[in-house]
Amino acid sequence: MAAAYQTGISSSPTSLLQALVTWLAGQGWTVNQSAQDGAGWRAHLVKAGSLNVNLRAAENERIWRRGTSNYHDLGNGGYGIGLYLGTGWNGGSNWYAQPGGPVRPYDLNTSGCGMNLPQGSVAAYHLFDDGNDHITVVVERAPGIFCHMGWGPSLERASLPEPFPYFFSSSSTKLNTAELSDVLSGNRRGMDLTAYPPMSHTDEDYSTISGSTGQTHCTAFVRVDAASFAGRWIGDCKPEDEGFGWTGRRMRDALNKCTEALGGMEEDEYVNYQYLWNSGTSGPGERTLQSAFGGALLLPLHCFMEAEPQNRWAPIGYPPTVFWTEAVGHGYSAGDIYQLGGQNFMLFPFFAVKKAA
Repeated sequence: MAAAYQTGISSSPTSLLQALVTWLAGQGWTVNQSAQDGAGWRAHLVKAGSLNVNLRAAENERIWRRGTSNYHDLGNGGYGIGLYLGTGWNGGSNWYAQPGGPVRPYDLNTSGCGMNLPQGSVAAYHLFDDGNDHITVVVERAPGIFCHMGWGPSLERASLPEPFPYFFSSSSTKLNTAELSDVLSGNRRGMDLTAYPPMSHTDEDYSTISGSTGQTHCTAFVRVDAASFAGRWIGDCKPEDEGFGWTGRRMRDALNKCTEALGGMEEDEYVNYQYLWNSGTSGPGERTLQSAFGGALLLPLHCFMEAEPQNRWAPIGYPPTVFWTEAVGHGYSAGDIYQLGGQNFMLFPFFAVKKAA
């Protein structure tokens, strides 16, 4: 299918999901189910017979089950769209129990991530398909505040034995439907602040959230080969305190400098953008050094898998259509189109997305 782009305004998480489903169907995706579920909406689509995507719009509700009666979602219910990939579809199973998704070893519940959204309309949404089934959704949830989610059939391969499907979003299952009142202090990426680049950062929780002790929660997952990890799905959070999204093996992005997710490794043992991304004094992302470059510097978001028992990081590739950039605010504005090597890229704060001509 040819590369495509669509933009518009939605009136609710459900209307946004319905617009996404209609657009994906036009891009050749088969819709297995698109129907009301609870107060919101669920959708299950498949492409090329094997890439199954599961989506759920939340309308003043929690959507990520923990056991039979509890939820991973923080708070008492909110708004957003949940996401995970799987290997099949079962019409008789709940949205969160489809075959082949990431699973938490603690309780055998499905792991995933999602976009936290407002109750009503958003300033704009942007839907991207590169023509090879790499899908990116960017939402301007309030003027100047962006969140995102996306997925694809494989990372750009780094001598991989087989395709490594991936998916990402701006919030973990814990914050997918949380309200600002639930996180007390606010200042949350993907909620009242623009999200960091795709694949790059976990949700980090500290004492501002009741009961938190420095947890990290997954916002990105990659399905590796069985020889690398028998559980297949790896995610970008640590195992301590049953980090929400933990699947049994750690994934990490080169832009992630969260010390909570380093594990037993020293900083110098980890390949990252430490000389380009200055964490400042108040946490990662306070300022960067990209502004010294005169154009829009687009850098791939390289991902690594923790290898055991060596406790080292093995490269597994990068998402081919999203890139880290600090162009917005340094001569460029959100929504600008930057041309590089005959390709178009739409710029957002902290990241850029490959766009159809």
